[in-house]
Formats: sequence, C-alpha cells, structure tokens
Amino acid sequence: MKIIKSKNLFLTAVLVIGVSTQTRAAEDFNTWQHKLAPLYLWGVSLDGTMNGQALDIEFSDAVSDLEGIFTFHYEGAKSHWGVLLDYSFLNLGPSGTLPPGTPVDVDFTNIISEAAALYRFGPNNPWELLGGVRYYKIDVDVSVGPGINFNESITDVIVGGRYNGKLSDKWTLLARADVGTGDSDLTWNALLAFDYRFSELLSGFVGYRALDYDVDEPNFKYDMNHSGPALALAFHW
Repeated sequence: MKIIKSKNLFLTAVLVIGVSTQTRAAEDFNTWQHKLAPLYLWGVSLDGTMNGQALDIEFSDAVSDLEGIFTFHYEGAKSHWGVLLDYSFLNLGPSGTLPPGTPVDVDFTNIISEAAALYRFGPNNPWELLGGVRYYKIDVDVSVGPGINFNESITDVIVGGRYNGKLSDKWTLLARADVGTGDSDLTWNALLAFDYRFSELLSGFVGYRALDYDVDEPNFKYDMNHSGPALALAFHW
C-alpha cells in the first residue's frame, strides 16, 4: 500500500508541475514579451564578385581596418503576432599602395536592416512564420587618381520561418531560414544558434549566420555571400 501511495504521489506531482508549466507558458504567450540585443557581434566575412570584380573581405583582416560599427536586434510579441527589427552598420577604411607606390585609401560602408512580422502558432509550439522587408546598401569610395565611387541600394520582400526548440530550462535551439526577391534576383538568409538563459532578464546567444545576394542588373551585377559567427547578449522584459 505504501508503494502504491508513493507512486500516486509521484504521478500527481508530475501532473501538477506539467500543468503549472503549461499555464505559465500560456500566460507569457498572451502578454507582451520584449527582447533586445544591443550591439550584437556578427563576425561577417564577404566572398563574391561585384560588377565582375572579386571582393573578398575576411573578418579577421577587417578588424584592423574597422572605423565604425553599430548593431541592434529587437523582437516584441503578444499572442500569435509579433514584430522583428534588425539593423547592422559596418564601416571599413583600409589603405595601401599601388605600383609604383601610389597611395590608395578605401572607404567601405555596408548597411543591412530588416523589419518583419511574426506569426506564432501557440505557447507550446516552437515554430513561427515571418514576412517582411530587408534593405541592403553598399557604398565604396576609392581615393586613387580621379577617385572611384560606387553606391547601390537593394530592397527585397522576404518570407521564411523560425524554430525555437527548448532543450532544457536554460538552453534553446534557434534556427531561421528565409528567402526573398525584389531588387535582387534572389536573396537567402540562414541562422543556427544556441541561446542560454542566465535569468528572466538576460540571455546569451552564440551561433552562425549566412546571408547571400544575387543581383543581375545591366548596371549592377552582385553575387555575394556574407557569413560568420554571431554572438550577443539579450535583455528580456
């Protein structure tokens, strides 16, 4: 009898904990939840071609040429709907010499920004849909001879999905993929990361992101892959 009672008590405790967890998840789902990652790091390297010319920038080499960087990522959601905002600004200023010793200075600026709506299926469903707009700008100034300036902006509509799967109380597996088109013939973006929750207010994020562009216009041909590790601290409220 004591064994049976102990088993009953154990099963009751498991059920109570399960119901409590589901209730908390439903309560969180139906109230506003905010997430902000200011100044996250994306160690991006560029590899591809621009108007037929090879462009290869390794992040490890670009650090010494870094002149400006600013990033942030924000998400807000309540019930089934949410919003996502992301902004990345990078400015590099490499310099060198060309034969027979002519000095050359380069000013390279890259801006990537996103605004998207999120659709969440439910408090215990890890899948989400997203749709929005991605804006991309590249600006290159080369001070050699008469000088060279190149400036191009790309705006695309994107659609995709995300997965936020709980691995434990602290760890979450994050995955995202999206595709788009508009000014570009095709752009795609992919992310795989792990999120560790230090507390209700703070989490840490580490992963890898890849972003690809394919543009084939009469005056602008751009085939470029951006990829590298991503690292961030995010605040939740």
